[in-house]
Amino acid sequence: MTVELVKSIKEAESRAEEIVREARQEARKMQKEAQARAEEIIEKTVAEAEEEARNLTKKAQEEAESESEPLVKKREDEIEQLKAKAAERIPEAVALIKDKVVKTDADH
Repeated sequence: MTVELVKSIKEAESRAEEIVREARQEARKMQKEAQARAEEIIEKTVAEAEEEARNLTKKAQEEAESESEPLVKKREDEIEQLKAKAAERIPEAVALIKDKVVKTDADH
């Protein structure tokens, strides 16, 4: 009976060591899986943040262009008006220059 008891205890210890070893292996496996999953989540989160940043930048640029468009149009209109006024005065400027050239030639 004592031999059987010792044998039974050794078997129980052996089985306990195997259970502990398997538990450690399973724990390491779970830790690696958790680490891999965490890295995937981080990569996904970073990619989503980058995409959102691109979208926000694009939206801000579109808003800025939209807001500046009326100002650009106003300045273009002002430029066209100034060109038109200048064009109206070209004949007067040509006549003035001709007059000065004629007077200069007449004086010499």
